[in-house]
Amino acid sequence: MSTLELIWDAQRSYKLWSWTSGSAPHHYVAHFIRRLDNKPHLCTVRIGERGAPTAPAGNMDERAGIAVAKLAFSAEGAAALAREAGFYAQMQHIQGSAVPRCLGLFRSKVAGAEVACLVLDYCTSTPGERGHDPRRQMMSAAYAVHGAGVMHGDLLDGRSFVPSGRRVMVVDFAAAVPHQCMHGMQVRGPDGRRQVGVCSELAALERVYGAHRQY
Repeated sequence: MSTLELIWDAQRSYKLWSWTSGSAPHHYVAHFIRRLDNKPHLCTVRIGERGAPTAPAGNMDERAGIAVAKLAFSAEGAAALAREAGFYAQMQHIQGSAVPRCLGLFRSKVAGAEVACLVLDYCTSTPGERGHDPRRQMMSAAYAVHGAGVMHGDLLDGRSFVPSGRRVMVVDFAAAVPHQCMHGMQVRGPDGRRQVGVCSELAALERVYGAHRQY
């Protein structure tokens, strides 16, 4: 079991527990930095393991790394985050390459109300770090997500693609569904004849960003 102490301000902090952050227990401390895009459920935090040299003393402590915390303050919201955490677990082999690394889903009850926090790596890059072909990088990430058995469900507007160093990551799996992707593969049609499989999400993305995978 891992733990997270989420320090909101001098008066408010939450102690949460996780059973989804891997086999080895980790005990994190995190300090709130700011909300992202004025969304009350999404913020950045300074985070590190308690007792380690990089454990943050506050939200300006640059020894510690930055992560994204997705928050829920209801049973329904916690269940939605648990569902999203399940998709990250399913995509564990592409965390850090096509989707952010997930540190875990942490939960507790505060004054009888459910509190949950999904902690993810913060994705960012400078202009000098970015690759030369963002469309190819976006499609590469989308192919990887589908290859892991997940349909994102909300990729067409581009907002769920974020730069991370020289890569592009796919984020926000709130609308995702399990998916056996047969895009570009030989499948049998309703009449029994062989045909090329078409995935609606990948086909729509390829019309916008181009096809960048050899089938």
